[in-house]
Amino acid sequence: MGESEKQAKGLIVDNRNAVLYTLKFRLSEIPENKILVLSGEDWVYAILASRKKCPEFSELKLAKSWLKKLNHYDVVIGDIADDRMNMAIERFAEYALTDAGLTACLQYVNYGKQYVAKTDFACSKIDIIDEHKLSRQEIIEIKQYSAERRIEGQNIVSLMTRKHQRDGLYLNEIVEKGTLSV
Repeated sequence: MGESEKQAKGLIVDNRNAVLYTLKFRLSEIPENKILVLSGEDWVYAILASRKKCPEFSELKLAKSWLKKLNHYDVVIGDIADDRMNMAIERFAEYALTDAGLTACLQYVNYGKQYVAKTDFACSKIDIIDEHKLSRQEIIEIKQYSAERRIEGQNIVSLMTRKHQRDGLYLNEIVEKGTLSV
């Protein structure tokens, strides 16, 4: 669940009979100690651990520690990680982007927050307010918007790769150390 309608439409636009749901998340009904809000490097490492797109990272004690930590919460909140983040993760997995560059890429994603309801309890606090089937015109517009965002993302990832090439650690360095830079 996220705060950006365009980003949400972009996720479903290629699905046959795509439907966008407007939700009310009664977050105030969830105990504060069951909500984890992440940002910066913590959010990046939680994404890396959860998505398991970097097998070498997934084997680290730190990744396993993040997965264990995430299981203690009903809700996890962080910046929306879109296609640009996927590109950055791929670059990181290919030893071409440092952890600092990966974090910088995430900071350029400006879609707002995403909310992950991890338990049945958290899901019980979500009400569907509206459902909207995407029109042909919306599909055309969102596909164009998504294509523009992908190009923008490629440019951002390239820029952060250059800007942070001597800042932070590459995946192979992280694996060798068994830790992550702080």
